[in-house]
This record gives sequence, structure tokens and C-alpha cells, in this order.
Amino acid sequence: MTSGAMGQLLRQLPEGGTLWVRGLGRSMWPLLRSGDSLQVLRCAAEAVAPGDVAVLLRADGGLTAHLVTGTSPVRTASLLGKEDPSAELLGRVIRVRTRGMEWPVPVLTRPLFRAAQRLGTTAFRSPVLRAARHLAREWGTSAWTRPGRARWLGALTVRPLRPGEEEALLVFAGHHLPHAVAELGPALARGAGLAVGAFDARGRLRGFTYAEEGSARVRWRVVAPVARGLGVDGALARELAREARARGWEAPSPPLHRPGG
Repeated sequence: MTSGAMGQLLRQLPEGGTLWVRGLGRSMWPLLRSGDSLQVLRCAAEAVAPGDVAVLLRADGGLTAHLVTGTSPVRTASLLGKEDPSAELLGRVIRVRTRGMEWPVPVLTRPLFRAAQRLGTTAFRSPVLRAARHLAREWGTSAWTRPGRARWLGALTVRPLRPGEEEALLVFAGHHLPHAVAELGPALARGAGLAVGAFDARGRLRGFTYAEEGSARVRWRVVAPVARGLGVDGALARELAREARARGWEAPSPPLHRPGG
């Protein structure tokens, strides 16, 4: 079910009803991860308060789960304090399923979540902390860490996605390329295009590339930071070209979006 269809289903629930939805994105990380399931309580604006995780219906029909920062009217923002445009409130999150565990989100967590947001906003805006994060990312993907990362990932397998792996790809894209999910989700649901993934020795997705069906246009190619510098980008390009030729497609062009390598 697409995000738009899920939003309309949630919108039609009576107040007091609940519905589980799947979250895709990283704007609430590490409180919420891409792929977490959220139980949403349908409620009115009067039933939410600062610190709640509210679920909103955006103008494009998609859903957003962000922290309430104010009421009358309801205002929301990401964990790092980026404010949302006006959107329709559908409810608030009352339970979360993540990595095989389930935990409630009671009203007692409101002060904790607000404190986490203030801390995240401060860290995001601090020049010193931003520089430290940049250095950490550079070190984490550098040649110095390459041998250790290669041993930890094990042998990488690059191949076209198989039926049933679409959800794993959307979860991966939700964390590493959030703006692509709205377009990628419906395309995968239709079985359109060609998606190739890079999997580590444990079967976890570490990168992917996607080409539009029958064309030379590569829409995205993304490699997780932990796998960058290990030849994954080139392996994805070669496997995509091989599979495209096997299908009689044109030779793929360079991707429009290509973070990592």
C-alpha cells in the first residue's frame, strides 16, 4: 500500500481508532529508524501536546511523523528542529515496533522527546559539532578504515532485486535517500524499472541503483557510507548494464543522483 493510500485510510478512521503504518525516512533518527512500524491513534488537535510524535498528512498525500513543538495551531518539526509547513493532523504515535521489539510511547515521554529535540537542534546548529560530524564521516569512509569495513561486511553480492525485496530497498532508501521514496515506492509496486542491489555477507542491503524501464536513464545510485570506497559503485553500474543488455534495453546513462561510491 502506498503512503498516499495509507494516509487516506488513516484519515477515514474514527477518533480513537488505531492503525499501524510503516515509517520511511531519517528525520527522527535515532528515536525512529527508517522501516519502523508506528501505531497511530486517530485524534483531534486538542489531544496532542508538545513532545508527542504527531502523524501529519502532507499536501502531496504523503505522511510525516514529527514532534509537536506547539499547539493552537499545532506546529511540528523534525528531531533536528526543521519546522514543517502546515499539514493536516491525523493522530499521534502510541507504540513503535523496531528490530523485533515493541515499546509504548506514553505521554510521560513528552519531556524526554522535547529535550532530545532541543539537544539535536543545538548539535545541528553548532559549527564546532558540525565540523566534528564532518570529520567523523570523512574518517569513517577513508582509506584508513577500508580494510576493517571490508572484513566486517564480508563478501559483497551485487545482483538484481528479487520479488519480496522491495520493502528492504524502500527502508534503505528511506534512510539514505528520503526524497526518492515517494517516487520509488509506486514504481517498485508496479514492478517497473530495474533495481540492482549490493548485499553484504549477512544479506543486508548496502547500496542500490535503479534505472527507468526500457530507457537509458539511471534514476538513482546510492551506496551506504560503510561500503564506500570498496568498489560497490562500479559493481552496481556494471551489473545494471549487464542486466539492461540482457533485457534488450539501451545502455544506462550516468545516474541523476549518486551519493557515495
